[in-house]
Amino acid sequence: MEVQKGLIIYSCINALLKTLNKMKDNVCFILSYPPINSMNKERHIGWIRDVLEINHRVRELKTSSKKKEKNVLKVLPSEITRLLDHSVSDIKARVPEDNIWTISRSGPMFLTAYERNLLNLVTDFTIRQLLEYIELVEFQSIAISVIDDTSLMSRLENLPRIREMFNIVIQVNASSYSTIEGIEHSISRELGLSTSSRQEVDEFLKSKSFLILLNDVDRRIKLDNVGTNWWDSKNNQKIIFGLGPWDDGYMIVDLYIIMQDHLSSWNLFCSIVGEAMGSWRIAKHVFKRCCGHLLAIVLMARALRGVESVQIWKHASHALDLLPTSQTEDRILFNALAFILPLLGIADECVKYCAFYLDSEGTYRVDLIESWMKHKFIRTFDEGKKIVQKLVNACLLESCGNGDLVRMRDEIRKEFMNLFKTKMNPMLLELGGRGLTEVPKNAAWEKVSEIRLMNNKISKLPDNPNCPALKLVQLRRLFLKGCELFMELPPEIGELSHLEVLDLEGTEIIDLPATIGKLTNLRCLKVSFYGYNNSSRKNHHSDRVIPQNVISTLLQLEELSIDVNPNDERWDVTVKDIIEEVCNLNRLDSVKLYMPEIVLLNDLRNESSQINLSWMQFRFTVGSHMKRIISRVPPEPAAKFEEQESCLKYVNGKGVPNEIKEILQHATAFFLDRHLTVTSLSEFGIENMKNLKFCMLGECNEIQTIGDVDDDKVVVLGSLEYLNLYYMKNLRSIWNGPYGCGFLYSLKALELCSCPQLTTIFTLELVKNLKNLEELVVEDCPEINNIVTYEVPAADLKKISLHYMPKLVSISGGLWIAPSLEWLSFYDCPSLKTLYPEEVSSGELKVVIGEADWWCALKWNQSSWFQPRNLDAIFAPIERDKDLITQLAEINDQH
Repeated sequence: MEVQKGLIIYSCINALLKTLNKMKDNVCFILSYPPINSMNKERHIGWIRDVLEINHRVRELKTSSKKKEKNVLKVLPSEITRLLDHSVSDIKARVPEDNIWTISRSGPMFLTAYERNLLNLVTDFTIRQLLEYIELVEFQSIAISVIDDTSLMSRLENLPRIREMFNIVIQVNASSYSTIEGIEHSISRELGLSTSSRQEVDEFLKSKSFLILLNDVDRRIKLDNVGTNWWDSKNNQKIIFGLGPWDDGYMIVDLYIIMQDHLSSWNLFCSIVGEAMGSWRIAKHVFKRCCGHLLAIVLMARALRGVESVQIWKHASHALDLLPTSQTEDRILFNALAFILPLLGIADECVKYCAFYLDSEGTYRVDLIESWMKHKFIRTFDEGKKIVQKLVNACLLESCGNGDLVRMRDEIRKEFMNLFKTKMNPMLLELGGRGLTEVPKNAAWEKVSEIRLMNNKISKLPDNPNCPALKLVQLRRLFLKGCELFMELPPEIGELSHLEVLDLEGTEIIDLPATIGKLTNLRCLKVSFYGYNNSSRKNHHSDRVIPQNVISTLLQLEELSIDVNPNDERWDVTVKDIIEEVCNLNRLDSVKLYMPEIVLLNDLRNESSQINLSWMQFRFTVGSHMKRIISRVPPEPAAKFEEQESCLKYVNGKGVPNEIKEILQHATAFFLDRHLTVTSLSEFGIENMKNLKFCMLGECNEIQTIGDVDDDKVVVLGSLEYLNLYYMKNLRSIWNGPYGCGFLYSLKALELCSCPQLTTIFTLELVKNLKNLEELVVEDCPEINNIVTYEVPAADLKKISLHYMPKLVSISGGLWIAPSLEWLSFYDCPSLKTLYPEEVSSGELKVVIGEADWWCALKWNQSSWFQPRNLDAIFAPIERDKDLITQLAEINDQH
C-alpha cells in the first residue's frame, strides 16, 4: 500500500514538473526575442533558478535514503505548485500578439519546403536564445531538438563570444554511440586524454570552463547521466545535446530548445498578412529584416496586410535595413514606424500628439478626437473616429477600458518621439542628385555610417589614402547608383572593413579591384560594368571584370546584382567562374546575372550548389544578344518586368531547352525576346508557368497563338496578372483550343502592340474568364475592327486605350461591357466615327482622350436604355504634333 501511494505521488510530481519545465522553457524562449529581451528579467531569472533547483532535487531522490525521499516527497508538490503560479503578465504585456505565446511544443513537427528555406534564420534565432542564457552556470545540460545538427553546432563552435567564454570548446559526433560510456570515451579522445583513466578525465574537465557539443545523440541515452563527475559550480560548464526533432527533452536537461519553435514568429507574420502576401519570397525578405523583433513583425504585417504591390513590399524590406535618421535605442522598430507612418496616410500631427501627450494608462477616444479638432489637425469628429480606428488596426494604438480608451505602447511612444524630434541624422550623409563632379572633402565624413552619392557626375573616388572619404572606418553603406561617369574603384576600397552595402548600379565601372574580397561584411553588392570590345580591351590591364575568387570570399552576401554589356567579351571569360563562386554562397537570397550560354544554367542546378531558386529572388537574362540591337519593347513595360520578383528573360533562343523550362518553374515573370522558332508559348509547358504573374513577348515572329492546350481540365496561366505582346508578326489569336475554368482568371492587364495579323482579341469563352481584367491597351493592330462582340460585362475593367487602329469601327457595338470604366483613350482611329452610350455608361468615368477634331465630328448612336452623357467636361484633347506617350502621362498625372 505504501509503495503504491509513493508511486502515485511520484506520478503526480512528474506531471507537475513536466508542466513547470514547459513553462520555464517557454519563458526562456519568449525572453530571447526583442523587444522583450531588453526588459528587466531578474525576477524571471530568479524563478528559472528555482525551477532548476527543484529539478536537481528530484534527480537526487534516485540515490537518497528512504527517509529523506519521504520527507522531500511531502513538500515537493506544494513547492512546484507555487512555482507554477509565477506571474508572466509583464512578459505578456510586451508580446504584441497572444498566439506567439501559446506555442505548441509537443510531438514531431515536420517543416514545409518554405519553412525549410528559413533554416538560416531559425538557426540565428536559436543561437540568440542560447547566448541569452549561456552565462548562467545553472544551465549545465541543454538539449536542442534540431533541424540541421551540423550547421548549428559548427556555428556555435566558431562563435568568437563562445571561444572567449570557455577554456575548451569541442564538437563530437555521438551518432555511433548508444551508451554513456561510449560518448564519454569519444570526448576523452577529442581532448587528447587517455580513455582508460576516467579519474584523469573527470579531474581535468572539473577544473575547466568547457562547452561540449554533441551531435546526433541517441534518444535512448539518459542525458542527465552524461558527465556527472565533471561539474563544478565555480566554472561555466555546458553540454549541448543535438537531438532529433521527435525527442521529448523535458526534465532530463536544464533547458530544452525546439528549433522549430523559432518559426512561430514567421507563422505569426503570415497569419496577419494573409493570402494577399503576394509572394512569400519577398515576404521572407521583410520578415528577415525584422530580425525576430516581435513588435516590428506585427507592425509590418499589419501595414502590409492586403498590399499586393511588389514595389511596396520591396520598399518595406529596404526601409527596415536603413540607418535611422536619428539616434535611437531600437533601430528595427524605428525603421518600421518610419515606413508605416506615410503608408497610413494620416497627418503626422495626429500621431505626434499621441506620442507626446497620450496618457500611458489610456485616454478616452472622445477626448483624443476633440483634442485633435481643437488643434485643427482634423475637421470633423467622424474623421477622427476613422483615424483612431486606423491607428488601432495598425497596432500603433491599443484599445483598453472596454474599448472606450486608447493607449500607446511605451516602446512605440519612445521611437515615435525620436522620429519626430530629430530631422537631421549625423550618421547619414545625403548628397544624391546634386550634380557633383567629385567627392567633397569634409572631415565630418569620418563619423558617418552611410553615404548617398546617387545620380551625380562623379567619375572616381580619390585614391589619396589621407582623403576622409577613404578613412571611413565606420562606413557601412555606400551608394553611387546612377553615377554614369563613375568608372573606377580605387584599391583602398578594401579598407572599408565594416562596409555592408556597396551599390554601383548604373555606373560604368571598368572592373572591380581584387581588394573587394576584403569586404567580408558585405551583404549587398550591386555593380554595372562598362562594356569593352576587342579593340579597346587591349589597352586595359585585365581580361576579367571581376578577379577570380573575389565573390567566393564574400560569405555574408545576401544580394548580388551584376549588370554587364553583352558585347563585353571579358564577361564570357569571367561568367563561368562567377557562377561557380555564387553557388557556394549559402546566405544569398537575391541574384541578378547575365548568362550568354544556356549550359551555364546547369551549374546553378548541380547537387553541390547552395542556390535554391524556389525561395530566392532572381533576375536571369539567358542567351546571346548584342546591345547594339535596340529592343522595340517600350521602356515602361520593360521596367515593370524588372520590378517583378523572380525574372527570366530568354533572348534569341531556338527551340525549348530543358534548362529554360526548369528555371521557368520558379519564375514569376517571363520575357521571351526575339525567339526564332516557337509557334506557341505553351511549347514551354503550361505546367512550368504556374507561378507566372507577368509575361511579355516581343518580336517572336513565329508565334501564332499564346497557347493551344487540348485539355480543358488544365488550369492555364491561372496566376498570370499581366500579359504584354509586342511586334508579334504572325500572332493570330490569344488562345487556340478549349478554355479551362482557370484560364487567365487572374489577368489584370492586357497590352497588344503591333500585331498585324490579329483580327480577334476576345472570344466569348475568353471574355467569360476575364473577370478581373482592369486595363486593356491595343495599339497598331490594323486588322481589328471591334474590341468586344459579346455582352459579358467585365466588372473590373477601368482603363481602355485604343491607338493607331485604322479599321476600328466600334468598341463593343453598343454592348455594355465596362460598368466601372474610368479611362478611355483614342488616337489615330480614323474609322471610329460613332460611339454608343452603352460604351461610355460608367458613373466612374473620369476622362475621355482623343484628337479635338475627331471628338467634334463624333456621332452618337441612339439607345433605348442609355442616354449619352455630356462628356465635354471630362474630354482631354491630344495634339498631333506632340509625343503621344508624354501627353498621356501628363493627363494620367492630372487624374
